[in-house]
Amino acid sequence: MEKKKEVIRLERESVIPVLKPRLIMALADLIEHSSDRAEFLKLCKRVEYTIHAWYLLQFEDLMQLYSLFDPVNGAKKLEQQKLSPEEIDILEQNFLTYLFQIMHKSNFKIASDEEIDVAHSGQYLLNLPITVDESKVLNQLLPHIIWFRQLLALLI
Repeated sequence: MEKKKEVIRLERESVIPVLKPRLIMALADLIEHSSDRAEFLKLCKRVEYTIHAWYLLQFEDLMQLYSLFDPVNGAKKLEQQKLSPEEIDILEQNFLTYLFQIMHKSNFKIASDEEIDVAHSGQYLLNLPITVDESKVLNQLLPHIIWFRQLLALLI
């Protein structure tokens, strides 16, 4: 009998609300044989190290390119390199390409114009919807109110 493959399609999200070690251990617990479980855990570590290495290399390349465009010292470094305007444009495009690749891989969401306008106006704290769960408030405050009333009755 042929095993049927199960496929789960996930939409890209900003966050998966599960801790990575918890997810890995939950998946590993589903594997019956201990040797297969150990191989699965090794695979997870290798994937994690590969992703980490990719980000590290991309970050190093990005920082090297950023140093050329750094507002404080970048102009001096560009002068020292004696690059043509075309070469500078290519380096700038490479920097932006690396930056956007890292942002994409990290599920970074670019703020909308509306979100930026709200942030600049300083009104973002005032625009948040606030709802009160009265059942929780009453359940938590009621014992304190009763205690306070009893205390007042004793004092009077």
